[in-house]
Amino acid sequence: MPEKTVTRSREPSSLSRFYLILFNGISGMGWTYVLFLAMSTLFDPSNAVKYDSLDYLNPILPYIKPVSQSTNQISASIASLLRQYIPSVYSSTFFALLPVQSLAILEVVHVLLGLVRSPLPTTLMQVSSRLFCVWAIVVRYPATHTNPIYTTMISAWALTEVPRYMFYMISLMGVEPPKALVWLRYSTFYILYPLGASSEAFLMLSTIPEWANNAWVSWAPEDYVRAGLFCIWWPGLYAMYSHMMQQRRKVLGTGKGRKLGGKPKNRVKAD
Repeated sequence: MPEKTVTRSREPSSLSRFYLILFNGISGMGWTYVLFLAMSTLFDPSNAVKYDSLDYLNPILPYIKPVSQSTNQISASIASLLRQYIPSVYSSTFFALLPVQSLAILEVVHVLLGLVRSPLPTTLMQVSSRLFCVWAIVVRYPATHTNPIYTTMISAWALTEVPRYMFYMISLMGVEPPKALVWLRYSTFYILYPLGASSEAFLMLSTIPEWANNAWVSWAPEDYVRAGLFCIWWPGLYAMYSHMMQQRRKVLGTGKGRKLGGKPKNRVKAD
């Protein structure tokens, strides 16, 4: 998700503050629910909630054509290997994941309206990549529903977002977040960012047909697009990873940034 600067030149209005608290609270609870559903299924598959019918999508489903096609051998091998250890949690999570992740589009609106001071490029990069994975990959390609990489992807997302939104909400309330929450907010990305981004990329790769033996010459135009996106996903991960390391040094470091538990210049603005 988009990262935000530590300071702000002016205080938001009471209405803006209330709205941002509400937004972060709802988002945090939504991701907590997604995480609960995923973990419940992983620890005991018999407890999985089976909810394959996305009734609220019916008005727009005519405009989204599901695509059924064979995957490439590399993706098939990866999925086969992981499936022995990681079940797919699509049927128990996607009905909740879709609206919760889609709500993140408001992050971009917040930047454009000046409610937060997130850098627009990183905000667009993070939000658009996830929305693409949800709407253009998972919704359109039913074969991804049984892929264990779907599980690693949303697990990384949820484990990142729960502490992030809780951190923002508490900060906006004018309360110093617990040190443990601050540490989680600025430390878990070391593992979760690579896990989440690589899962996004390889789930996308699984929707690309076989390319061996010059089979790529018969690809459809959008197959080339997804192949290109798979390649640029990695520089994007590097950019986001480097940005988070910089933010971590500011918040948890000892140099120009503040130490863990130190009082920020302005806690109203969550970074």
